Amino acid sequence: MVSALACFMRDRGLILRCFHLDHGIRPREERLGDAEAVKALCRCLGLPVTIGTAQPGLIQGIAKSQGIGLEAAARQVRHRAWNREALRWGAARVLVAHTWDDLLETALMRVLRGSGPGGLASMPPSRGLILRPLLGMDRSQVLEYLQSQGLSYRTDSTNADPSYLRNRIRHKLIPLLDTWFPFWKHSLAHLAETQRYTAEFLQGEAKRRLPWEYAAPEGVSSWDAGERTGALAISRDVFFNQPEILREEALFLAAGRLLGGRRNAPSRRGTPDGPGGNRASSIRRISIRLFSQGRGPVDMGSLRAGLRGGRVILTPRPRAEEAGFSLLIKAPGRYKIKGIRIAVRAACQGSGASPGCFFAALPLAFRSARRDDRIVSWGGSGSFSRKKALDRSRRFGCADSITAEDSHGVAAFIGISRNGAVLLAQRTEKEAGQGFYCCILGDTGGLHGAE
Repeated sequence: MVSALACFMRDRGLILRCFHLDHGIRPREERLGDAEAVKALCRCLGLPVTIGTAQPGLIQGIAKSQGIGLEAAARQVRHRAWNREALRWGAARVLVAHTWDDLLETALMRVLRGSGPGGLASMPPSRGLILRPLLGMDRSQVLEYLQSQGLSYRTDSTNADPSYLRNRIRHKLIPLLDTWFPFWKHSLAHLAETQRYTAEFLQGEAKRRLPWEYAAPEGVSSWDAGERTGALAISRDVFFNQPEILREEALFLAAGRLLGGRRNAPSRRGTPDGPGGNRASSIRRISIRLFSQGRGPVDMGSLRAGLRGGRVILTPRPRAEEAGFSLLIKAPGRYKIKGIRIAVRAACQGSGASPGCFFAALPLAFRSARRDDRIVSWGGSGSFSRKKALDRSRRFGCADSITAEDSHGVAAFIGISRNGAVLLAQRTEKEAGQGFYCCILGDTGGLHGAE
């Protein structure tokens, strides 16, 4: 893809940058070899290249804490890195080299997991920033092109590991299908395309017929409080008067609205209807189906669905260690949590961040700190863990700490003491990209960056 685009850009005046992420999963020698191969290719093509490195153990920690596989955790980290690089360079698109074979393998995975229409829908050539220019080509055509151009390639050793479902499908199931059902690829592609139309129709109908509204949590009368805490509600009669498939789709859409942009956004893992099994404790269609059939309150991983006062209520379900508090900020303004006053303003409204301020994107969640919280530097300079933040907080006499997290990850650690609040550590402005300054009003001090 890079080779072809390098030839194309000279004729069209396009600017390309190459970004390679070392996930830190495979043996060190293999990972370094991959990075060197990317550098060598980009030198040959005259393209600038950035090599990113995930913090050792980061992907394994995400997989463990969120109850997902290594592949899903790696995808989560990879997409976060892409978004940061796109923001950093003002990129119009992020191009990835998925082929038709990848599309078919993904479709088979979702068939085996019992996905709904959204999961069976074909992989789109374009979604948001991501563009897949090779989706119409199969793997054999790509290899033929490399051979014609005299280009070598490297193979990921994990592609032969049978512990991954995709590899079992690629090396075991697909050869059987090719032997006994030679027409299966086109049939599956037609099915995926049909399901894409079905999914788009169901989503549109669910949005039109089942409009959700923010709802205040139990015991709170302020409607705005519902938006801050992330509770959604809809009339019970309106909900249960719709066909069951629309109820299910409405719940998935509400879950995405509540948690999209948070680390634990629904992946619909097990029945992966969404764009892909990343981000969090999963929401399975079976849980959605049970509630849609009127079987009472249901815990759906990171969410809980229930009934209250003639309405269906969908609320985030915090972990035990998160149960203290949370505040979701979606717009600039002034807010207060645990006695701390916070002002959020657009970055363009000032020349820069002052002591006690940190840089973040919106929506931004302030919540209880978790053991695995970590500010990660994608430039390879390391990270700043919650443990380091706690050690630092003791020097300031802080009795408690808060984590601030946006869609790119943890943005800052804030300590709370009798004298006020202190910014213990923050993600650097360069890493954060475009966004907002969040200033702690009346804080006791500010420490910049992740040491």
